[in-house]
Amino acid sequence: MKKAVLDASSAILLLKAALLDKLVEVYHVSQAQSVLHELTRKRSYDTDAFLQYAAQEKIKIIDVQHMELPLKNAARTPDFLGQGELDTIKCFWAGKQNFIIIDDGRAARYCSKNNIDYINALLFPRLLYFSGSVSLDSCNYLMDKIIKFGRYSGKIAAWARDCKKEDLLFAIPGSEYSS
Repeated sequence: MKKAVLDASSAILLLKAALLDKLVEVYHVSQAQSVLHELTRKRSYDTDAFLQYAAQEKIKIIDVQHMELPLKNAARTPDFLGQGELDTIKCFWAGKQNFIIIDDGRAARYCSKNNIDYINALLFPRLLYFSGSVSLDSCNYLMDKIIKFGRYSGKIAAWARDCKKEDLLFAIPGSEYSS
């Protein structure tokens, strides 16, 4: 089973779209402690859900506060991101993760520039389609739900709908690809 590290914005979108249960079913999902704090510091309708995922270890919580990064990556950690995004990237750099799920634009650009495999929440239904878990109609319906809750540009939404399976092999559940 592939391992994904999940950022706050993506977690919120997937929960609102009723896809977080499916995410933890098809991946080993981790999250930085600071991301869990970000998701739960303000009491809201979803606070208990995120605490429950952590308590039941459906989402593994990683404390990166004292985590040493491999020397080659330590200098590459950005200082222009929020703590949650930075810690999410640290979790990836520390190893044992296949990809990041992140919806912050600056963090996504950082991932692209540094050859970090990542997706946004909008691509999760597409991955389910490519793995044969949902039909194309279901995929489009789920993507529409996520678009309703998220803030995606037309360009990003169009790319997500049209991307090829080869573009996402690193994250397709059950695929043998690894970067």
